[in-house]
Amino acid sequence: MAKRKKEKKKSNLPPIRCKGCIINFVPKDRRQHFHSAACREEYYQRTYFGKSTAQKVCPNCGIKFPTSKPGRQVYCSPECREDARTRRKEGLAASISAERKTFLGDRFAAMEKDGFKCVYCGKGTRDGVKLDVEDNGKGELQTVCNICAEGREFNSDAVGKQKSDKV
Repeated sequence: MAKRKKEKKKSNLPPIRCKGCIINFVPKDRRQHFHSAACREEYYQRTYFGKSTAQKVCPNCGIKFPTSKPGRQVYCSPECREDARTRRKEGLAASISAERKTFLGDRFAAMEKDGFKCVYCGKGTRDGVKLDVEDNGKGELQTVCNICAEGREFNSDAVGKQKSDKV
């Protein structure tokens, strides 16, 4: 059996206009957009490297730097951008943990004060209820089970409707 030689197909592509200049030419393949390497170099110098620059101030280090992308580029370097991100992340984590510690500490103290039982019915978590901490209206926190909390919300709505009916 004789091996067949693959013959290269001649490209029958239509003529196109060079991106860099106005010359029409027949490309060798579909990926060719410039008629010569010199034309391609000149095009990239003109469009990408020769853009006008603006002066901006880096918010991280305060240095003035030139940029050709004033709407997108904020920091003077990738290192500066990473440093700012790390600072933001550490500051945010510190503030969240402090707030959470205060929040959980107050809630735990209120439950401990009430003996980890509901102030209305005296049930605890061993009785199959979920405990929560609510404000009693005087600025103090108190422990309330989910059953009593739902009952109070329902009763307060009914009381509100009765008051509005009397008026």
